[in-house]
Amino acid sequence: MSSIKILHKFPTDDEFLHLFESVGWERSIQRVRKNRKYSYFAVSVYFEDKIVAMGRVVGDGAYFTIFDIVVDKKYHGQGFGSLVMKEIVNWYKTIQDDDTFLYVNASKDREMFYEKFGFRQRPNEDVGAGMKWYGE
Repeated sequence: MSSIKILHKFPTDDEFLHLFESVGWERSIQRVRKNRKYSYFAVSVYFEDKIVAMGRVVGDGAYFTIFDIVVDKKYHGQGFGSLVMKEIVNWYKTIQDDDTFLYVNASKDREMFYEKFGFRQRPNEDVGAGMKWYGE
């Protein structure tokens, strides 16, 4: 029988790299180790004892940003990304107060996925557009 296991932990280096490679993304082992060090919360999803999805949250205790929602390409469309997001949102609800904020950096054209979990696109009537530094 198939089984799904959800763990609140950062994946191993090899698992992290495997997921990224499965979707055509690259990340160095040094970057993976920095990601682990600075992650506030992480979720790893296993199907039949193999990692199939992950996500992580970076934060300072008040401001949190979701990064690296990655699902092994072989398992796209099976709800594993939604499982990761539900775990992250449920974790956030346990610490949420008037002084905490949760953000997500959605990949282009993936905004609708995050809207299902209560996120709103920027800019909107409350906040301006998110921005990225590209140098001077």
